[in-house]
Amino acid sequence: MPMLAHFEEQPQQDRRRSVRRALKLGVAPEGVDGVEQVTILDLSLTGALLETSIAMLVGAAFEFELPHAGKVEAEVIWNSGEYYGCQFRLPISPAALSAAQLQGQPRQTGLPDPLAELRELNEEVERLAWKMDTALRRLTKKSD
Repeated sequence: MPMLAHFEEQPQQDRRRSVRRALKLGVAPEGVDGVEQVTILDLSLTGALLETSIAMLVGAAFEFELPHAGKVEAEVIWNSGEYYGCQFRLPISPAALSAAQLQGQPRQTGLPDPLAELRELNEEVERLAWKMDTALRRLTKKSD
């Protein structure tokens, strides 16, 4: 489900570091400089697919502000034209994913969209994989 977001330039905290961007959910306020619109085409526990006219290099880091998760570090891992695949440094929780998705655009009524169905199935698989990985880590720690 596509969601609207916007990039805001963050002030430099250290002269050695480059300017950082923060991606915030929702439409950008009008008349604010340094704000660029972004469409989040897909959001998962481990990353996001973005569409934007902002040029970003593979390896570029930015902060992704999410409800229930706060600022999450993300990195561009691939791009094709105006599409960017981004990976979170650490997976977000299923609660943070659900909260972010609630801020997305409402779905259209009518026939189900096959692409949307596949995305939902993918999200469910990622949630289950995350739960399984967490359980396996706890099990491994108990046996040590």
